[in-house]
Amino acid sequence: MITDPCPRGESVIGAARAGRWSDELTAHVARCDSCRESSTAIRWIVELGQTVDSAPAPLPDPYLIWLRARIRMRSEDSGPALFPIWIAGAASAIGLGAIVASLPTEAWRSLQEWLTSAGIPGWELPSLVSPGPLTIAWIPAAIVLMLVLLFTASEA
Repeated sequence: MITDPCPRGESVIGAARAGRWSDELTAHVARCDSCRESSTAIRWIVELGQTVDSAPAPLPDPYLIWLRARIRMRSEDSGPALFPIWIAGAASAIGLGAIVASLPTEAWRSLQEWLTSAGIPGWELPSLVSPGPLTIAWIPAAIVLMLVLLFTASEA
């Protein structure tokens, strides 16, 4: 950075702002380091000013700002009050998940009984798959499904 000011610096700055250069100033800027730096900086500032939107953005409605603040305040205040309801909902979702987890076992048994009572030869279900492992695999999935349903419904 050049610290020595040039006596023609003001006229160079004015020409750079206006974009009108005389031949004499152009020749001076080619020789003077201080004026060259000033003209480069002014050109950059002018280009930056042209790219930036100078129109001020409209201010939002004060009533909307107040309303949003009230809504946020109420929603933050309701968190501790709703905590017992969330606990009860989670417990009921876990219980319902355990009940739903027994459905595949019961459906498998009912299907076996129905096919046996129908007396259709060759329709006996193989006992390769017992309902026990099916229920054990289904319990965590059913509980997670019920918890997801509960918490997505409460967020809506």
